Amino acid sequence: MKKIVLSLIILLISITSYSQSFETKFAKPLSQVLLEISARFNVKLKYDVDTLGKVVTYADFRIRPYSVEESLTNVLSLFDYKFVKQDDKTYKIKNYEYPRRTAEDGKKMLAYLNTLYKDSTEWNARKVCLRKEVREKLQIDSVLKKRVQSKPIISKIRKFDGYSVQNFAIETLPGLYVCGSIYSPLAGGKHALILCPNGHWGNGRYNDDLQKRFGTLSRMGATCVSYDLFGWGESELQVTQAAHQTSEAHVIQIMNGLTILDYMLTRKDIDATKVGVNGGSGGGSQVVLLTVLDKRFTAACPTVSLSSHFDGGCPCESGMPISLACGGTNNAELMAMFAPRPVCVISDGKDWTASVPELEFPYLQRIYGFYNAGNKVTNTHLHAEGHDFGPNKRNAVYDFFISTFGLNAKKLDETKVTIEPKEALCSFGVKGEKMPANAIRSFSDVEKYFTKKNNAKVSSDIDISIRAKTWVETLQLNDKEKESRVQTVISNHLKAVRDWHNSHLYTTIPEGINTITGRPFDNLDREVIANSAKPKSVHEALMKGLRKDLTEEQVEKVLDKYTIGKVAFTMQGYKAIVPNLTQTEEAYILNQLKLAREQAVDFKSMKAISIIFKIHKTNIEKYLNDNGRSWTKMFKDFTNKIKADKEAKKKVTEIE
Repeated sequence: MKKIVLSLIILLISITSYSQSFETKFAKPLSQVLLEISARFNVKLKYDVDTLGKVVTYADFRIRPYSVEESLTNVLSLFDYKFVKQDDKTYKIKNYEYPRRTAEDGKKMLAYLNTLYKDSTEWNARKVCLRKEVREKLQIDSVLKKRVQSKPIISKIRKFDGYSVQNFAIETLPGLYVCGSIYSPLAGGKHALILCPNGHWGNGRYNDDLQKRFGTLSRMGATCVSYDLFGWGESELQVTQAAHQTSEAHVIQIMNGLTILDYMLTRKDIDATKVGVNGGSGGGSQVVLLTVLDKRFTAACPTVSLSSHFDGGCPCESGMPISLACGGTNNAELMAMFAPRPVCVISDGKDWTASVPELEFPYLQRIYGFYNAGNKVTNTHLHAEGHDFGPNKRNAVYDFFISTFGLNAKKLDETKVTIEPKEALCSFGVKGEKMPANAIRSFSDVEKYFTKKNNAKVSSDIDISIRAKTWVETLQLNDKEKESRVQTVISNHLKAVRDWHNSHLYTTIPEGINTITGRPFDNLDREVIANSAKPKSVHEALMKGLRKDLTEEQVEKVLDKYTIGKVAFTMQGYKAIVPNLTQTEEAYILNQLKLAREQAVDFKSMKAISIIFKIHKTNIEKYLNDNGRSWTKMFKDFTNKIKADKEAKKKVTEIE
């Protein structure tokens, strides 16, 4: 009997093994499968992922002829990729993003959350859990304990039409400062306070749209406090912009908001019964979290940000796992914790807030209904608009605070606001020239206050950010927005080259013979081959981005920074070696060197860059030989001359 059972087991194993390897698993390259899906369903696929070397097993069997989306799901799930539907004919292929889901996911999540509480008693119990676990998962209390107690650095007051502006800097952690500006009504007495955390807007808090909002609210009777994101504006001078892309930013930005609130409530011109918070995009995420953590806020207005299916596309919004609190939550539920105090959600039709009228707003109304306060939650939805803080969004903000805080609507006139240059709004100067002696100048000096170990990728990002900024400064563009765009283009390119280099090691290239030298590939040869396979889009994004804002001469200066001036240095060598170099010869040599330079910028190591130049130098030497110049003889004559000059100099020295 045992022999029969053993025979059956062996037979089953052999059948299973055979079935799993049948016809080499009908494997196809991922790129080919996606092309076939695109053609079959007549849709356009955009790519934010690397398909090189990826293979789909049982490829054709994963395609569902009745559904493009099921087909994409079956194929992409193998690689932790996902698709995002942009319209009926376009899908974007992306890496899996833990903070970003679909509106359908949001609908299911809100339906689930609604089952957890049927009245205010159950909801209040849920709030206790959420408040406790959000604090724990954010690790905010351990950081707050490390704050220093110091007086803010305050600038002189600048007076305008109906309001004034005063810059400030507050030391939070030792040597770490948060900077911003306080917009105050010129009229005396106590005023409502509105904290305005910055979002991811171009030119940061110095943006014209933001200054109009702060100035107008102040003219109407509210004191507004605008302050930098961590790693943006003046904070960037301390920790670099790369530090913004860390989970520490999530904690520090909230610490900054709470610290500013503490200070502002010590002022005699502030009415502590009227404390609002308003921010857009990433600033809106801060609005939600600040209201969860501090009960002193009495009104809130998250703008183009609130969603049940998107926690924020930046680590400064989703770096810490607060959405896992109490078995799972989202920003809609966290905002609902503000009930029954007044809240206005501003949304639009072209970003993740498009679902607010149908999903998030009805959910908020239900929670506010527990307190018979349905009239305290409102939604201004701008269906035809996109993700910005334009006039209609600002008007919605004004209307909300006019009705909530009793601001003077007669003073609503944005044309009365003076748009100040960045220089005027900086506490420490545009380049940090007025920064205190104790100010830190490295993100690593901040990390020590957190339990998380140093992240090598973050350190590399910071180095890249510094390098890109230094390169751009040498161009002397005198245009802050242009500088920021060019710096971002260079940083993104350097990171893409680094990431490809680190993930496509030379060991992925099989050993072989170099057809040029006839010798086996060495490791450097294989590295160059591996890195040559990176998507063309990496290089195209760099060149297109540079040429958008720079002249050709400036583009060449940037490329020279990548290759440490190899074009000029090598050209100088050819001029020294080749006697009586003609204009035609010089033009050819310079063209080859520039071709080498543009190709070399996509390689990470200087050894690989040197190989690219060597390939083009071989072309140059062949060109010279074909045109009657003996490169070997010219090079030998040059080296002999160098030796002779050294000997002559040596003899002169001996005689002296």
